[in-house]
Amino acid sequence: MFNELAPGIFSVDSRFVDGKNGIVIGKRAALAIDGSNYEDEGAAMASFICGSGFEPNRLALTHGHGDHILGAGPLAKGEVFAHVLTPAEIEKQIPGWAARWEVDEAEARARVIQPTITYRDEFRIDLGGLHAWMFPTPGHSPDGVSIYIEEHRLLFAGDSVVTGIVAAIGAGNSEVLERSLYKLMTLDIDILVPGHGDVLFGEDRVKDWIQWEAGYLARVREAVRKALSEGIPAEDIADRVGYNEFIGDRLPRDRNGMPQRHLNTVAKIVEEESGRGDNT
Repeated sequence: MFNELAPGIFSVDSRFVDGKNGIVIGKRAALAIDGSNYEDEGAAMASFICGSGFEPNRLALTHGHGDHILGAGPLAKGEVFAHVLTPAEIEKQIPGWAARWEVDEAEARARVIQPTITYRDEFRIDLGGLHAWMFPTPGHSPDGVSIYIEEHRLLFAGDSVVTGIVAAIGAGNSEVLERSLYKLMTLDIDILVPGHGDVLFGEDRVKDWIQWEAGYLARVREAVRKALSEGIPAEDIADRVGYNEFIGDRLPRDRNGMPQRHLNTVAKIVEEESGRGDNT
């Protein structure tokens, strides 16, 4: 579950869609990065931090989606750092969680961690010998951030970059995500920890993957625009954006419901492009 990627820096596996969380152990403090969908995984992360000689009292969120925060209670014993838009993203999900847990919204809200320190442009934490730089990389969600550990050129990308599933947009925007991906390509990244999927090692491999993910979004958008310009009904466009042509062997069809995830991405881009047409 805990894999040391560089001295004092660990990726933490989650059983939710090949998820990845993180722990950074500095000389003066420890930082947890995201807290899983499951409290037992968050508790294991807290125990790991305690075993390293620190309290689990610093938690950084890459965004406010449930699979990154619902297990984070044991890690939120002090400061919780997040983008200024994260509280609103959490609030949007409260009705769904209340229905799932069969409680009222007030009770659901009380169960969920909340940021204590928010920022808009960037935030830096000195852990002693290791520095964490948090900066916006929206698109998967409006509040998305990535966290760069400068000393080891290591990036915790949250769901801005995923290697185990296709790019997920959800409540975000594909063009915004594409811009974030190109922004990440300007960084020197030797180790990439995605929100879901395998960790990537080596600057060339990291850049190749990020470029492919950005290109995937651009190619799907181009195909959607072409279909709309030809008068193809929105509900029929997915048939023209085939899995093999746009993903091929980059990702396995038989894992994590990949064909449906591709269709979800296509549908989101159709929605974006159809809305653009309505506004012109």
